[in-house]
This record gives sequence, structure tokens and C-alpha cells, in this order.
Amino acid sequence: MTAGEDDAELVRRARLGDKDAFSALVEQHGSAMYRFARRMLRDDGTAEDCVQDALVAAWLSIERFRGDAAVRTWLFGILTNTVRRRVRTEARHPAAPLPDDYDLPGGADPITAAEAQDLRAALEIALAALPPMQRACWILAEVERMSYADIARVQATTVGAVRGAIARARTTLGRRLAPWR
Repeated sequence: MTAGEDDAELVRRARLGDKDAFSALVEQHGSAMYRFARRMLRDDGTAEDCVQDALVAAWLSIERFRGDAAVRTWLFGILTNTVRRRVRTEARHPAAPLPDDYDLPGGADPITAAEAQDLRAALEIALAALPPMQRACWILAEVERMSYADIARVQATTVGAVRGAIARARTTLGRRLAPWR
């Protein structure tokens, strides 16, 4: 059984009121949702609140999930709308670090590890300076490994707009991180 089929079965059971099935969906997608919210909002507590709000909204609207997109895409769409509302109503906060599991060069060598930490900090600063749409699309593509079509659904835009946002983000990040090459 594939992850999509697992998700479809969990949604079917959750529609029937099975809270354990919905908990399994949260278990599968919650950490990725949190990583995305944390990167967009740059504050752990606000990110947690947004993920919780998005998951409550998903639970309350699970009967309206049509299955046109993957469950993950649907959940990220709800989260994106929640994050957008939060950004409109709250002041910006300092950037939080990238997830610890994000792959950057490093290893056992202390010099390489220190350089990787410095690169991570430089990437944080460069990401924080991107416009929200570019930052969101880049994170969904590069960190969460979503397809452009899924990102377009999450962001409620076109694949072309996603492709352009990611290209601009990569160009800007490449320019800002050029000293690290």
C-alpha cells in the first residue's frame, strides 16, 4: 500500500469519526507542516499555533475533502491559509534555525561542521530576506520535496507562478550565498 493509499484510507476512516485515523494523518504530516510554518513565521510558538489551527480546521472540514489532490497537499493548503492570516495580523519575528535534519555539508570534522553551521546561518538570513511567496515555494520544493503542481495547489496559484518564484528564489539565494561556493 502506498502512502497516498494509506492517506486515503485514513481520511475515509476519519470521515466516519475515527480520531485514531486522523491522529495517524497528523503523525505522518505534522512534522513537515511544522517545519514549513516555522520557516514561514520564524517563530516556534506561532508556528505551533498555526499548525494546531490548521489541523483543527482539517478535522472540522474532513468531510469536504474531495480527494482532488493528495492529503498532504490539502493539509499544506489549509496551513498556508492559516499562516497567511497570521502574517497579516502579527508583526514579524526573528528567524528560527533550519530543521536539524536539513542536509548541509558537515560531518565528524569540527572545521567542516563549523563551516556547515555558518552556511546554515547564512542560508537562514538569505531565506528571511526573500518575499514570502518565494520563500514558501522554495521551502516546499527544496525542504519538503513537493512537486511544482502540489506547490501550486498549496499556494493557490499556477505551476508557472511557482516555477518563477522558485527560479527567482534560487537566483537570489545563489547570489547571496556566492561566497560559500
